[in-house]
Amino acid sequence: MSRFGRRRPESKSRLDPFQRPQLRPSNQARSNMIWYFLYPLRGTSQPPRLSANHPIRRAFFRHGKTTAQHWLITMLVSVAIAMGFSYPTIFLSENPTAGFAAYPHHVWTTARPFMGEERLIDVEMRQIWVHGSYMNALNKSVLNSALGIQQAIVGPERLTTVYPTLNDQLRTGAISWGYHSPLMYWNNSADTISGDEDVVRTINDQSRTSSSLNVALRPASVFAGKRFDRKKLRAADALVITLMNKAGDGVGGQWEDSMEALASGACQNCTLFPHDGRVTRNKVYEFSFVPLSLQENIALTFAYTCMALYVLLSLRRLKAFHSRFGLVVTAITQMTCSVLASVTICGILKINLSTIPQNAYPFVVLVVGLENMFRLINAVLAYPATMATDQRIANALGDVGPVSVATAGQNLIILSLLSYFVSPGVAAFCAFACIATLFDAFFLLTFFVAVLNVDIRRFELQDTLARSTQQRARRRPSPVDSRSLKHTWFDALVQGRLPFSTRMAGTAVTTTFILSLNYHFFERHEKVTSLRHLLGLARGGSRSVADFDTFTPPPMNATLTPGEWMRMQDFDTAKEVMRLAKPGADSFVIRVFAPLIVVLADADRTGAPLGTEAWVHALRSYAIHHFYPVAVAVVFAVAFVAVLMNFLLYSEAGEEPFPEERERQEDGLSLRSVSLPHKLDIIKLAGTEKAHFVTVGLDRTVAVSLFDRAQQDYKTIGAPAEVTSSLRWPVRDCLLDDIGDYLALHCADDQIVFFSCATGSLLEQSLQYPDDNPPVLFRFFRIPGKETGAKTWLVILTSGGRLLTTCMGEKGDRETTRLSERPLVGAALIASNTQNRKLYHVTEDAQLVGYSWGEDGWKESCSGSLPLDTRLGGLSSAVSITTHQDLGHEILMVRSEKEVLFVDSSTLNTLSKIDLDTPLADITLGNTAHCAACGSVALRSVGLISEMDPDGSSEMTVLSARDGDLGGALCLRHNTTSCHSFAQASKATHKVQNPAGSLCALDSQAVLGLRRLPPLKEDVTPAKQASSAQTRHRRRASTRPSTTSREITWEAFKVSLNGEIESTPVLANEDSEAEGGSLYVNSAGPAVALDHQSSAVAFGNQVKVIMSSRRGSLAGKSDGPAIQRHGSTSKRRLTLRKGQ
Repeated sequence: MSRFGRRRPESKSRLDPFQRPQLRPSNQARSNMIWYFLYPLRGTSQPPRLSANHPIRRAFFRHGKTTAQHWLITMLVSVAIAMGFSYPTIFLSENPTAGFAAYPHHVWTTARPFMGEERLIDVEMRQIWVHGSYMNALNKSVLNSALGIQQAIVGPERLTTVYPTLNDQLRTGAISWGYHSPLMYWNNSADTISGDEDVVRTINDQSRTSSSLNVALRPASVFAGKRFDRKKLRAADALVITLMNKAGDGVGGQWEDSMEALASGACQNCTLFPHDGRVTRNKVYEFSFVPLSLQENIALTFAYTCMALYVLLSLRRLKAFHSRFGLVVTAITQMTCSVLASVTICGILKINLSTIPQNAYPFVVLVVGLENMFRLINAVLAYPATMATDQRIANALGDVGPVSVATAGQNLIILSLLSYFVSPGVAAFCAFACIATLFDAFFLLTFFVAVLNVDIRRFELQDTLARSTQQRARRRPSPVDSRSLKHTWFDALVQGRLPFSTRMAGTAVTTTFILSLNYHFFERHEKVTSLRHLLGLARGGSRSVADFDTFTPPPMNATLTPGEWMRMQDFDTAKEVMRLAKPGADSFVIRVFAPLIVVLADADRTGAPLGTEAWVHALRSYAIHHFYPVAVAVVFAVAFVAVLMNFLLYSEAGEEPFPEERERQEDGLSLRSVSLPHKLDIIKLAGTEKAHFVTVGLDRTVAVSLFDRAQQDYKTIGAPAEVTSSLRWPVRDCLLDDIGDYLALHCADDQIVFFSCATGSLLEQSLQYPDDNPPVLFRFFRIPGKETGAKTWLVILTSGGRLLTTCMGEKGDRETTRLSERPLVGAALIASNTQNRKLYHVTEDAQLVGYSWGEDGWKESCSGSLPLDTRLGGLSSAVSITTHQDLGHEILMVRSEKEVLFVDSSTLNTLSKIDLDTPLADITLGNTAHCAACGSVALRSVGLISEMDPDGSSEMTVLSARDGDLGGALCLRHNTTSCHSFAQASKATHKVQNPAGSLCALDSQAVLGLRRLPPLKEDVTPAKQASSAQTRHRRRASTRPSTTSREITWEAFKVSLNGEIESTPVLANEDSEAEGGSLYVNSAGPAVALDHQSSAVAFGNQVKVIMSSRRGSLAGKSDGPAIQRHGSTSKRRLTLRKGQ
């Protein structure tokens, strides 16, 4: 017990690192527009904050934790995906018809059907497509045949007869017709074609030669069905001869007559489409190419400048100077990959992105991507630096992940709606923005989360946050100073404290930007937008060239249609054609006739793919020509990122090449103080497997502490004074259910009352204790129901054999029965699964009886005798029945004062027995394995903790197999004589000094406790080796001027089965800063195990929660050697003797 001295003064300057973060508006989950629409129904525009148990938040929490724990795999996989999607846009852009080469740089382009008067048509265009065998258009025989067709239509014209006056005619607009043909590579000469030794090389060398239209003879404009190797043409499927003339000059009619005469002249054995050579189908389009104006360039520059300022100001608010550059590089990389991958998908889906300049496309990704990134960064920084890295990432993603995904969904809906009302070119931009939003969300949840985890692992964000917290704690401005500080609206906007700066920012900016783009197309046709025009937009407006193919595809195996060929032309060619149509103008109207398809005699077209075969052919071609460079690019990117991460984390990993050394740094002991409303010492402490616990104070107060795994924080609920005053004291027993809903108190009047932690009041339901005997079982359990859902039950079994079972929340639903006529010395409730609950009890004559839960209550299922010492007529001490997480529910551990039994839970047959020389206080098991002799379950080691000696010390005897004996495992079933039994085990005894302390054993191969340091160790400095968390903890403690080594009088410790002790100090001034103050503690206790990694120890009017960061039995059921774990705090081996 502690002495009730004066309480230490309260300190309000201390910031509890485990307190649930109170997020500023900029750190909270940012609102979406949908919450504004729901304002009349909800009464608030703030987004709903998901509870810790909400399935959506739990899903994001699990994703964040998994990504943080496996950050390298996540990062490498996301990099590989990004590189795979970005490769076509980057490297295939060297193809003149693919990638960025197909999009204009600083030009607005439109191509739409023209509905105006015939007299406004500027140019007419006709085409002849000459096909030979599939992808064999560059054969000399095909070229000579095409030359004959061309001469039959336009005559034997040479380039030399056109060039001298062509430029002058173009400047004056006097030229009225011309043609564009691949045969001009050979000057329209059959002799030159026949004498050419390398046709493909000639084409590539003369790709800038001009035609009679003064248009460069680019392969993309004179061939169809092209195959490129980078910018070099390798094959083509058709020769394209283009004829252009001014509208109304009569030349077009002459060409039509010549094309009709082909069937009886130059192409007697050819196949024509149309068969008679008469082409009448045509469509009229308006093409415009408007360079970006000075005002538009200034607007784009201003928009990107604002984004850069936003990034700089946001980074300035972050307290991680060394991480700023890395975060900027990460953001740029992520958004660049999103843009490139989106362009690739748009190319696959044939979405025309050529109407808007390239400079506008990254803006949408910048707006949406940066908002999500800073939202996640701020959410991570809102959690304390002392929280584990994966927990910070998981909680932050659980907070903002649903809102980020909801924002992405909101943007997709808005962009989809806008695409129905804007011009066709801007509709394609909306489609691009939708795809980019999806990619950005994917890379945010994978790549950016992994990079952020690496950044925190480098202690840059974490240490800076800790320092800023200490500075805020030490520097509190006086009220006068606070009133004297004036904060302007702009300051609040920059700092993110205004609601507008955190709500709908990305959506609003994106919508405004798209409407601005759309205005550019409207103002060229209607200076004033009328209601009639708006109604036309609502009905869908006019279609673009991309909405339908130019003409009906020819009835043959063509590589591509004429409409697809037109959309593949680059914009340099279009600008040169515009100079012919209307010199000096930025738009022209053209009548495009359906092409005349000529298939030469004996041409084999069976190789051309049709329908779905085209996709297969394209994939096969891509795999053949690009698989190797893609694989090299992906492997290089992944390897580069892996090496970069190793370099960034080199200072953390050091030069330790072995995994055991890395585990040593990750394995650590941590201590947490939970302040409670008690004014006097804690006399009762009970915990649950979910790490919740309930405490009863000597001042007749009751407190429930619930552990939030998502927040890694305790929430304390104190019973109100009217509740505690109504109880009959003292409280004999207290019990908390696993989920922390109900608290049961066994009072002095033998009444069991129930307290609701949710409402903070007593329930009307109460029970009368069944008899005058103490309980051997006092336990809550939950049974899921088919119709009513899960129900919580309370079971009480007294040593007199009386059983009381009641369902919580249902009055009158209780059952009292007598299970045994013999006195009971121990009992346990085992949950083999959610539906199958079993109850075991041990009678005074060493009989173990099992019961199963059913619809009719508890029914006996099995029984057996235990080989325990009953020479005095019965068992003289209490018996404990437990299970171990690695052994499962198939094996029970029955523990008395001098024996430990391992019992089969189904048959209740005793498998193994351990006889003890000294009274046993607790037991912990080592790693599980399989017996090498019989294959049954076995243990690497067993730790037996004796009762505490008068001097406060305890002994831990560790049983283990001799080195090299049957795989080094102790068989539990001992089926054969070759099995290594406990009687043959070697013993190692470790003495643990525990003055005025308390300890308990865990399933994780360890014993945790709290003890007072001996006087000789008062000046001992903390551990030589420390984990990252402990290093930061001690670094913060060293900054306090009042903290000295003499104030460290208590320490939390962990004893492993190998005799190694790890410890971490309990600082005296840390206790004084707890809420409500702390008492002077003379002895610690009681102690109780919580989950498999932590225990709670009463420490005056507080509770110290001791946590082992690594589960000791991580090796689980492996057959390999046990993990040799090394602590990260002070270590000392205290083995006194070893015996065989």
